[in-house]
Amino acid sequence: MIHQNNTPVRRFRLRTTLLIPFLLQIIAAVGLVGWIAYRSGEQAVNDVADQLRTELTNRITEKLSSYTEIPHTINRLNANAFAHGDISVSNPQGEHQLWQQMQLYPSLSYVYCGDEQGSFFGVGRLSQEDRSKLTFVYSNADTEFMRQDFAFNRRGNRAEQVGSLDRRYDPRSRPWYKAAQAEGKVMWSPIYLSFSTLLPTVTASAPVYGVAESEFMGVCGTDFFLPQELNNFLQGLEIGKTGTAFIVERSGKVVATSTTEPTITGEGEESDRILATESENKTIRGTAEYLQAHFTDLSNIESIQSLEFDLRGERQYVQIVPFQDENLDWLVVLTIPESDFMAQITASRQQTLGLSILALGMAILLGVFTSRWVSRPILRVSQASDKLAQGKLNQQVKPSSIIEIDRLASSFNTMARQLKESFDALRQSEATNRAIVNTIPDLMIRAKGDGTYVEIVGCDRLRGVHGVKQFSTGSTVHESLPQDLADKRMHYIQQALATGELQVYEHRITVNGETQEEEVRILVLSEDEVLIMVRDITDRKRAEEALRIAEENYRSIFENALEGIFQSSPEGRFINANPALAKIYGYESPEEMITSITNISEQLYVDPEKRQEFRALLQKQDSIKDFEYRCYCKNGSIIWTQIDARVVKDQDGKVLYYEGMVQDITDRKRQEEELRRQLQELQIEIDHKKREREVAMLTESSYFQEVQKQIAEVNLDEFWS
Repeated sequence: MIHQNNTPVRRFRLRTTLLIPFLLQIIAAVGLVGWIAYRSGEQAVNDVADQLRTELTNRITEKLSSYTEIPHTINRLNANAFAHGDISVSNPQGEHQLWQQMQLYPSLSYVYCGDEQGSFFGVGRLSQEDRSKLTFVYSNADTEFMRQDFAFNRRGNRAEQVGSLDRRYDPRSRPWYKAAQAEGKVMWSPIYLSFSTLLPTVTASAPVYGVAESEFMGVCGTDFFLPQELNNFLQGLEIGKTGTAFIVERSGKVVATSTTEPTITGEGEESDRILATESENKTIRGTAEYLQAHFTDLSNIESIQSLEFDLRGERQYVQIVPFQDENLDWLVVLTIPESDFMAQITASRQQTLGLSILALGMAILLGVFTSRWVSRPILRVSQASDKLAQGKLNQQVKPSSIIEIDRLASSFNTMARQLKESFDALRQSEATNRAIVNTIPDLMIRAKGDGTYVEIVGCDRLRGVHGVKQFSTGSTVHESLPQDLADKRMHYIQQALATGELQVYEHRITVNGETQEEEVRILVLSEDEVLIMVRDITDRKRAEEALRIAEENYRSIFENALEGIFQSSPEGRFINANPALAKIYGYESPEEMITSITNISEQLYVDPEKRQEFRALLQKQDSIKDFEYRCYCKNGSIIWTQIDARVVKDQDGKVLYYEGMVQDITDRKRQEEELRRQLQELQIEIDHKKREREVAMLTESSYFQEVQKQIAEVNLDEFWS
């Protein structure tokens, strides 16, 4: 066809004109949904990776903090006992105190002290396989500094000798002694190979001074074997599926790893610790090489770092957290491959792609059908028009053809609106279904009052627990469960039917040697029919048990601590206290003390202004150490105490309570006072002897002798006349 201006016009079929735009819209919508799903999957991976890395590194640093806190506490106790003579290193006594500490803290491997004469005194857990076996060890001038080993009896007293060492042992040459002596404060030694086991060991050591602070007496130390403690903890973590955690020094040497790879090379005295860049584990080695290249020097890492890098063609998520305690400076490194998170995401993407292709195919079929349905009446009008143009006047064409086109457009618009509403309803339905699915139990059973199963819906895992050959429609409760569990379930079914109320109970079932905890809910559907809903709660029960054990461990430490531990309100009342604190103040129990003391400032402090000074220091610096004051005991006697305390605040900075530790230093104060008295008496005696020497020097001088001779020759009668 050519217009009057002789310009050719491209022509399209009405069916094609209707179909192509429709298909383009559907393809664009499906593509957009697929792209959004892909981007959401990537974002989900990043979010989950960040959460998992942060959670795991927090757990590791919290564990390290617990390891480092206990040795400092033990060293303070032993250094104080050493300085006051309760522990003697050269003349070994006081081993019972060290034995008690090893009983309280199974994670410790050795507690000991050494003095400036080269004597050594300690209690060690020398057998890592049998941690209940403790050995008392000492060496001094009497043993020619050869180490002597003794066993303990059940009460912690020294028993028979079990061994000795045929070479001299001088603690003054060991790293833990040198570090504390050189710095004059609490120190961590460099990691070294243990003298007895040649395993990597780190020691918390504290210098010991006499009454005069300049009198250096020796060093007390506490250590644990790194591979045994930290490796076991790291290996017990669930780091994704194939993730790896390791701890390194700033030098790059490995402290501990979550792998079974040894952290030392060589044998005997030629043993040495490995560098992370030389690790046999590809992930540890690859991560260490990346960090070395990225930061040049590990000492440049001063804050928490979250990084990503490719290792063997796969993205790795890395979290680095510095851990410091006194001079201890380590890096906690966590590496998790992207594949640990991608399995479910990949399956979701494949499912989304399949659904998108299916929707596109259905849309194409719908478009073809719609185009034919729309074009057919217009085609009939066109055919009638052609016949009318040919002169066939018997055609019946209604003069309302334009109205039909309008109706067609209106119908299309209505369809478009309905299509949008359908898509919205579909999305809402999907969200509702997803929420319902998330609340559906693992297994649902519709059963009669006599225990016959009518319908079973649920995952194959729980169906398998109850046995697929006997757990099916038509079977009964007694055919699918052990006798005791079946009787219990029938009891609750009858109880539900009798009362009409929801019945909830828990039971434990053993399958293939593994124990599983389940929660069962029974809901009445009709007069003789119930719905049984079963949920696997094994993980929840394990978490509750782990929390209970952790709380019991904390309470045991609190109750059995040798130092007084307290929490008190800013108004001056005790909130919490342990038995050791009650004993210090002369009370039978913490409960009696908390009830009796309602005003700490007036009832405890001999000098109330010291309480004001204590609170002022806490307000200024949030913590205080070695604060000394006099206290009233229950019987009215006065003692000296020393307190270490800190302020606990909420997120808005409001003071919630004070907490800290208290020691009875009355004996130390008495010794100090006695020493001052002796010094005064000594000074008086020195002054008296000094005067005697001056008189003697005067009377023995030649001048005095000459004068005395001249006086003897004088005639007194003549002199006075």
